[in-house]
Amino acid sequence: MCIYDASCDTHFGFCCNVDEETSRELARLPGVLTVRPDPDYNSVKKDYSCLDIQMSNPWNSQIGTTLLFPLGTTKHWLVRMDKPGVGVVTKAQMVDRYAQILTKVLGNEKDAQMCIYHVSWQSNFGFCCELDDECAQELTGVPGVLSVQPDENFGSENKDYGGNNLQNSMVPSDSSEASPTQIKTKKLFVTGLSFYTSEKTLRAAFEGFGELVEVKIIMDKISKRSKGYAFIEYTTEEAASAALKEMNGKIINGWMIVVDVAKTTPKYSRGRPR
Repeated sequence: MCIYDASCDTHFGFCCNVDEETSRELARLPGVLTVRPDPDYNSVKKDYSCLDIQMSNPWNSQIGTTLLFPLGTTKHWLVRMDKPGVGVVTKAQMVDRYAQILTKVLGNEKDAQMCIYHVSWQSNFGFCCELDDECAQELTGVPGVLSVQPDENFGSENKDYGGNNLQNSMVPSDSSEASPTQIKTKKLFVTGLSFYTSEKTLRAAFEGFGELVEVKIIMDKISKRSKGYAFIEYTTEEAASAALKEMNGKIINGWMIVVDVAKTTPKYSRGRPR
């Protein structure tokens, strides 16, 4: 009876009538990104994107009043993505995949989720997000990203994900860096895993490319539950390279995974303070 609006499209959330004490408790629940007053109570159109998180959650001390980017430094970008390695995908799977891709630049999945404001997941693949120039340039080097260009139609649902107009777009500057087949490594980093995927299931999915040294899913120490990512190591670089090429974008237990090179210091993480 308290909920009077909900969003289940690109952004997820709801509006409700509760007192301040309840809103404080709500802000501490797992999965809740922000809790803030509804400035458009009488309007049908709600802003669930929360791109500007300043004062959006006064009850969450982890967010405080820190902005993800300094005011006035961001632009709206359209990111064209390579076609996933499976024939049929759902919108939820693609939204999760896009968030994982953007997390490689921002270093925080919640930040990535809040920056995305539009997605394409059927005939053409990609998403729109709000970033500064530096992050947009870094995003061009993430495997699977075809181009990053200004979103000329911000505010419109009609986006050019087909690449008909690539003027002013950023593309990977080094094709060898963007191509997973050129990367020499024995150890891979897998994200986007279902919490129910076991190491046995993961091993079965990856052992066809060569002899495995280790398959390790990272578990939360308190809940004893999977954190949704894992490390996979092969005996040869050739096997790891083949797995990287073929398994990125595949679906395991209903979730689309993202496969990348395991790095001691992640290349894409910005380590933004929270």
